[in-house]
Amino acid sequence: MKPIRIAMTLLVCALVASPVAAFDIEDIRERGKLIGATSGSLPPLTFVDKNNELDGYDIQVARFVEKEIGIPIELNKLDWKGILPGLQTGRFDAVFSNVNITTERRKIFEYSIPYSRAAVVIVVKADDDSITGYDTLAGKVVGAISGGNDGEIPARKMAEEFGAFKEFKGYAGYTEMYADMAIGRVDAVVSPDLAAANFIKERPGVAKIVGEPYQVRFVGIPMRKGAVKLKAAIDAAIRKAREQGLLDEWAEKYIGLENYSAQLIDHLP
Repeated sequence: MKPIRIAMTLLVCALVASPVAAFDIEDIRERGKLIGATSGSLPPLTFVDKNNELDGYDIQVARFVEKEIGIPIELNKLDWKGILPGLQTGRFDAVFSNVNITTERRKIFEYSIPYSRAAVVIVVKADDDSITGYDTLAGKVVGAISGGNDGEIPARKMAEEFGAFKEFKGYAGYTEMYADMAIGRVDAVVSPDLAAANFIKERPGVAKIVGEPYQVRFVGIPMRKGAVKLKAAIDAAIRKAREQGLLDEWAEKYIGLENYSAQLIDHLP
């Protein structure tokens, strides 16, 4: 399959400089491409491989959507903090980057039905028995993805509910965050269980998940508000991928989980 092109975005300010003219699927088709965004720094969901190409569970979903709607996708790689503002200002048509579906975001964006889900968990070094869950982080150095709805946002809520951290460290991607945890720069990280499972699989004996999930959220593809025909086309592609067993195939390959699609729902939460 033809790989999605990666457009490297270097400056956040460029996101708001020239909004794209396209809006719904007819405009996108006339333009000749769908402009998307992903962080490329959230393995196993979206990352850059050894050939400098985007790969991961979310990227496979994007490639399948590209094939099903019959419109080439230009996928821009940039820091997470610039992605949703870029979508809101019209720089992008859709985002493929593990974006949780929330009530607040649904007021701003159209969302596809869920193609994934994210359980927020606590990850610590394998030999650390001082932290047993999200309610035992008071006085600890805690890391999470900056601004992430499965990272910094729930981490801040944990601190409010169960006691202040000694320090909070924000990260742009999982690689640096887990590296800091492995060498002891942070005592624990707040992370989606999918990313945690991937790290534990790749670095056996280094880390472990402790306690119960803090919360479970569904993940969809956000689009510009009012792009209802594009949403319908993407929903149809997700349903087809699920029916053909592709979501399960990709989840087993990238995440290491079986029967993954059985946990998903066919409507917006």
